[in-house]
Amino acid sequence: MEVFEQIKKLLNKNNIEYQLLEHEEVRTSEQAARIRGVDLKTGAKAMVIKTKENYYLIVLPADKRIDFKKVKNLLEVKEIRFATEQEAENLTKVKMGSVPPFGNILKLKTYFDKGILEIDKVNFNPGSKRHSIQMSAKDLISLVKPEIVEVV
Repeated sequence: MEVFEQIKKLLNKNNIEYQLLEHEEVRTSEQAARIRGVDLKTGAKAMVIKTKENYYLIVLPADKRIDFKKVKNLLEVKEIRFATEQEAENLTKVKMGSVPPFGNILKLKTYFDKGILEIDKVNFNPGSKRHSIQMSAKDLISLVKPEIVEVV
């Protein structure tokens, strides 16, 4: 089952209220916010990070930038980088730009920046560049069960 279908199934199974929007294909958080008609800061930007030995999913408000020093300290590693497009796509089974904030579905250890807690309704691509989901950030956190950290 595709990641997009797995996410919808999880939301429906848990009776989570969400809005699904279909739109033209997007690749960046800025493009997605413009098409959705929402502030960039409401986006949940999900990025695959690579250490020497493992991959992780880091999710932060789309208007923020990841602080690699904080992530290195969090993971207790010396080297860290973004996964390459090919690595991320092989790992997540979705195209770059549509990685969803569901590390539980992607089978990746997941960290949410604490800034996600400040968002009421969060927006993200659910494994599809042509779709967006808007839902309660609290519901997202309860489904994904990430570690809440500071990475910006």
